[in-house]
Amino acid sequence: MKGAHAYATMPIDELYRWFAGEADPTSPTWGALCRWVADTPALCARLDALPGLKRQPNLFLGAIKYLDGPLVGGPAFLAWVDAHWAAIERLILTRFTQTNEPGRLAVLTPVFASLPQPVALLELGASAGLCLLPDRYPWLDADLEIAHRAGLDANPLDASSPEDARWLQALVWPGEDEREARLAAALAIAAVDPPPVRRGTLPDDLPAFLDAELATAATLGATPVVFHSATLAYLPRTDRDAVVATIKRSGARWVSFEGPTVVTELRGRVPDDGRPFFVLALDGEPVARCSPHGGWVDWLG
Repeated sequence: MKGAHAYATMPIDELYRWFAGEADPTSPTWGALCRWVADTPALCARLDALPGLKRQPNLFLGAIKYLDGPLVGGPAFLAWVDAHWAAIERLILTRFTQTNEPGRLAVLTPVFASLPQPVALLELGASAGLCLLPDRYPWLDADLEIAHRAGLDANPLDASSPEDARWLQALVWPGEDEREARLAAALAIAAVDPPPVRRGTLPDDLPAFLDAELATAATLGATPVVFHSATLAYLPRTDRDAVVATIKRSGARWVSFEGPTVVTELRGRVPDDGRPFFVLALDGEPVARCSPHGGWVDWLG
C-alpha cells in the first residue's frame, strides 16, 4: 500500500482542529465551526467513518454550504446534519475538493510571463480549467501570449454546468466574498469557451498527457509550461515524487504552487513567518512565499 495521506489517518478531532487553524485567517466562521466539530464526539464518530480521503474537512464543509446548511455549531447544527446526512454523505462520496481559484493567477501569471513567449500552459489538477485562462480575465494585466492550453484532472468539471459551478462556489470559505465574486466572474467567462481538460490520474496518466501536449507545443513553437496549484497535496509522497520526476524528464518548464512541505525538494527552503503560505517555484527553485489563494506575495531575492 502506498503511503497513506494524513486526511485518511489523522484522528478526526485533530484533523478538524488543524483545519480550524488553516481557516482562521480568512474564514473565522469555518475556524469556529471546525473547533466545535472537534469537540463534538458524536459528529466526530460519523465523520471518522467516511472512507480515506473523504474525511477531508473541506468536503464536509463544502457539502454544508452547497446544501445551504447552518454555519454555526450547536444543537441546531447537529440536528440539521442528522436530518440531511444522506444528502451530505452523497456529496462527500461523489465530489472532490477541486478548488479552482483564479486568484492564484495573480502570482502564477508573472512567472508565466517571465518565460520565452508564446507559452503552452499545461495544468495538472485543472478542475474546470479556470487557471488556464489568465489572458481572458480583465482583472489581470500581463505581457503573456498563450499559443495552447490543456489540463489534466481525475474528475474534470464543466464551468457551464450549474451543479459543477455551485460545487466550486461551495468550496469558497464563508467570509471570502471577494474570492466568491471573482470565481463567479471566471466561471461565466470560462463557460463561453471552456479550455480542454482531459480525464486522467496522477501519476499514471501523466506521461501520455505530456507526450501529446508537448508535441503540440513544439509544432506551435511555444514554451511548454507544466503547472499545478494545491494538487500534489492530495497524493501520497511517492506519487508526488513520481509526478515531479516525470515533469523533469519531459524537458518542460515547471511551475509549482503548493504548501511548504508538499514538494519534497522544496521542504524547508522558504522561511515560515507564521502565516499559512504556499511556495511558488520555477523549475524546482523557490521564487515566492504566497497566500494559498493568491491574496498576498513575498517575492524572494
